Amino acid sequence: MGKFDGILLASDMDGTLLNDQREIGSATIEALNYFTQNGGRFALATGRTRPATAAYRPLLPCNAPGVYLNGAIICDESSEKMVYMEGLDDRAKALAHEVMKAFPHIGIEVFLLDHSYVCNMNDITREHFINLDIPYAEIALDDIPEPCEQWGKINFTGTPEEMEPVRAFVDPMKEYFNLTFSTPIFYEMTCKGGHKGDGVRRVAEYIGIKPELVCAIGDSQNDLPMLKSAGIGFAPANARDYVLEIADVVVPDNNHDALKGAVEYLDSKF
Repeated sequence: MGKFDGILLASDMDGTLLNDQREIGSATIEALNYFTQNGGRFALATGRTRPATAAYRPLLPCNAPGVYLNGAIICDESSEKMVYMEGLDDRAKALAHEVMKAFPHIGIEVFLLDHSYVCNMNDITREHFINLDIPYAEIALDDIPEPCEQWGKINFTGTPEEMEPVRAFVDPMKEYFNLTFSTPIFYEMTCKGGHKGDGVRRVAEYIGIKPELVCAIGDSQNDLPMLKSAGIGFAPANARDYVLEIADVVVPDNNHDALKGAVEYLDSKF
């Protein structure tokens, strides 16, 4: 029996697991290995597609299913099979058309399980895909061959000043979709249940973890659902103020091995 048996730790990537150079520190890897070797279950919970995590997963002891596209997709890392997906619908495509018409300078990205499309390019989207280091196809919304039910996420991109009117424009659709900022330049749309809180809950149920033993760590608005529902919600010190306010525990920032701080706290508690 390990001291972390029955504990799930779900982690955001950008701004949390990754430092500002988009790297994982050796102390973080060592701490996560210690956690999993002593019975803990570790999962990624990210807005990224699974292909956009490919460079990092071999470095990490991911022994629980991963939450991708903010919870729209869950993949069993041991079998590399999708165990859950809930996509968008035709209303999402119609809304993206309306955004493109009202804000022609806003980038529009569409993410599926294993590939991505750009339907309106701008500088922020161009840099986004350079940073993700994944392929994409530039294509009109109506020319995407897959039905909307296979679209995991639509991402609207622009400067923070540009994104506020976009948020106000699309927010009336919150009745039908989950809409959230992952950063001030990315406003993301997934299915109504497509947020990290539901995603992490589904992972816990899938592997038999009690709700009170679910731990989560994240830094931004799209992390709030999983932090609020976690038995212990961690935030790195660099998190946005509204995240720090609701976190149970604040750990060192993402440039100083935030995940190591979370594991150290769990080591002292259990």
